Amino acid sequence: MKDGAHFRFQKLPRGMREAGSEPSGDGWRLPRLWALPILAALALVCVLLWDVCTPVRTFSAAENRRLAQRPALSLQAVLDGSFMEQYEAYVTDQMPGRDLFIAVKAEAQRLLGKKDINGVYFVSGGLVEQHTPESVDREKAARKAERMLEQAEEISGLIPGKTGVMLVPAADAVRPEVLPRFSRNFDQEGWLSDVQEAARTRGLTVIDALGALREHAAEEIYYTTDHHWTTLGAFYGYQAMCEAFGLEAADPEAYERHAVSGDFYGTLQAKVNIPMEADRIEIFTRAQEAEHPVRFVYEEKEAASCYFPDRLATRDAYAFFLDGNYPLVEIAGDGPADRSILLIKDSYANCFAPFLTRDYGTIWLLDRRYYRGDTAELVREYAPTDVLYLYQVFQFIENF
Repeated sequence: MKDGAHFRFQKLPRGMREAGSEPSGDGWRLPRLWALPILAALALVCVLLWDVCTPVRTFSAAENRRLAQRPALSLQAVLDGSFMEQYEAYVTDQMPGRDLFIAVKAEAQRLLGKKDINGVYFVSGGLVEQHTPESVDREKAARKAERMLEQAEEISGLIPGKTGVMLVPAADAVRPEVLPRFSRNFDQEGWLSDVQEAARTRGLTVIDALGALREHAAEEIYYTTDHHWTTLGAFYGYQAMCEAFGLEAADPEAYERHAVSGDFYGTLQAKVNIPMEADRIEIFTRAQEAEHPVRFVYEEKEAASCYFPDRLATRDAYAFFLDGNYPLVEIAGDGPADRSILLIKDSYANCFAPFLTRDYGTIWLLDRRYYRGDTAELVREYAPTDVLYLYQVFQFIENF
């Protein structure tokens, strides 16, 4: 090498440059690694500020459920691990932009061919709630059934008429053929058969809602975006009750069907939060049928009708029926004044109860989730002619 020769550093070929390096003049230098943690910290601060500025929600109208709240901090809760479990649930429920994240995740999974998301099946024509065998605590279900039957047997000795049990199956038991292949589902039919047999041995009247609904499985008897049965499904349940209770048969020709909403999205759509066709909400009315005044006993309020149109503009549009759920409600019917019925129920009874106005002068609805008194004592006080337990299977197992 000759004296005075100079070395010249050349740029490496593109493929040989270090990942993340950046140009500076004629050469290359190491990346500014300190920028990465700063960007991450800024992102975290933005999320925290968003969280602080967003009010804590107590209820999700989209999901129709109460949201987890910030748990109280205590030494015992930290030591037994319950604080972290509750705090994790709180963070999950209160996460800013949660509904958007649910929608993006669900749509991505659906496009990848996944058939169930957040406990919901994608089926032809809509959504169906998923109930795996593992999702049901059989011991708990047995205890709930025994408790109901013992109470119903006691009540049957207090009234002159019938004490009936109608447990309504979820859609996956009525239309199993639409479910994804190889899907595993809780045996509602077998469980219902056992409960119904036990009810008969106690002298109770059984209404076979599963059999009645299966006869009309191809019709719109369940909402495609919600877990409830439709008013049409409730009508078929009412027909089965009339037969079991010895009431005059309910002729569908005697009713006019009116759509009151065409843009109802229910709880199942909220769980996946993806665009889909909306449901219709209908009411059935008899010719020249008058309104039926409603009294909310413990709220000390009254209404002129079983229907609340203002609710149709809210996320909980199913509350169009009887304004949602209350501890005790009284409805005035067109039937004989000396005939009355008490429904011990969940929300499935809300669109069912208006049908009973044809047969009874008074209809009471008792929701044990909110009522804190003794059920048998209430029966003694109100002295209904008949009593009917009306629950959806999984709502009953969870809430009775």
